Amino acid sequence: MKDKKYFSWILYDWANSAYATIVLAGFFPIIFADYYATSFSESQRTLVLGISNSAASLLLILFAPFLGIIADKKKNRKIFLIFFAFLGIFSTLFLVLIEKDSWALASIFFSISILGFMFSNIFYDSMLLSFKKKNAYDSISSYGYALGYLGGGISFVLSILFLLYFKESNFDLILNKKIVFIFASFWWLFFMIPLIIFWKEGNENKSSNKGGIAKTFKDIKSNKKLLLFLFSYWIYIDGVDTIIRMAVNYGLTIGFTPDHLLLALVITQFVSFPGTLLMNKIASLKTTEFSIIVCLFVYILITFIAYNLKTIYDFYLIAVLIGIVQGGIQALSRSYYSTLIPRNRSSEFFGVYNMLGKFAALLGPLLVGLVTYMTDSSRLGIFSVSLFFIIGLYFFIKQQKITVTN
Repeated sequence: MKDKKYFSWILYDWANSAYATIVLAGFFPIIFADYYATSFSESQRTLVLGISNSAASLLLILFAPFLGIIADKKKNRKIFLIFFAFLGIFSTLFLVLIEKDSWALASIFFSISILGFMFSNIFYDSMLLSFKKKNAYDSISSYGYALGYLGGGISFVLSILFLLYFKESNFDLILNKKIVFIFASFWWLFFMIPLIIFWKEGNENKSSNKGGIAKTFKDIKSNKKLLLFLFSYWIYIDGVDTIIRMAVNYGLTIGFTPDHLLLALVITQFVSFPGTLLMNKIASLKTTEFSIIVCLFVYILITFIAYNLKTIYDFYLIAVLIGIVQGGIQALSRSYYSTLIPRNRSSEFFGVYNMLGKFAALLGPLLVGLVTYMTDSSRLGIFSVSLFFIIGLYFFIKQQKITVTN
């Protein structure tokens, strides 16, 4: 049963990564430009996509910690995960029914699908503490992300191959590419079935928090190392999420074709599988903190290359670099945070963790959209992301000097 539990947990990352790759990072920006918002300029489209991403993040910010407290008290994280996963799955399916140039309706259901995806991940992340070996969190978390990127890459390639094979078809869903929403939804649903069947909650006690969200933030404030890490994470994960969400749209504004951009996304997905394991290996040889710092330096380099982007090969180089560090910084940040928080309040604390991460994601895409719109330069828009990595790196290094007090 322990092996089934572990397998079902990492397989959920494989399941929902199809949505992250096919819909969130890959096809939705393209379909939005070519079908849902054909009358928009590049700057207008970037602004609307930024708002759509940020709207979902705002709702997560408002409700994530409260839902985490409820889940910990009831010890039913799986139920919450399933509910929000279904919300994401069925809102993605609904995108298939939205007609051409209905950009407002498409934006609304896109935001709802992001919301379901992000909320389900709060409870998925918190399940990491159900595994008893604290010193194995890096490996467990990394294998989850690595398998997720592999699954996301395979599902993405399959969707592209399907469209290429039927490119002569006159079927409307294939012509406008909306059939990929069906594929992503069913992939997500099918591969989460093992989690539904095999996952059992851990033996940790119910949450002892009787003071609600106020006590959560009081406890975080009293732990200086935890507080400073959360602030650092809040800053640097903004850059990570913004690049994930806005990279394809940035490539479109530069003038690259959708085919080139989709290939770059495939490169990122498949490089992320060994890249995540590489960062985990570096963490095991050195420290988790050292590996996170390496990732942040690489991200700073990425923003400089993006600003000076000239050829599609430069974009492919960025895709490789992102693949090397993207999964690593996500997996190791999650496992590092897991070592700092109480086991029996994991959903509660991961609610705050995801809240801060998505509060940053609220600002990141919006900042890129606004800078691009105000300057009419997508290069300056993407370059603005470097600030988050630099500031986040500074505070991450600073928190390492603090001794854990809880």
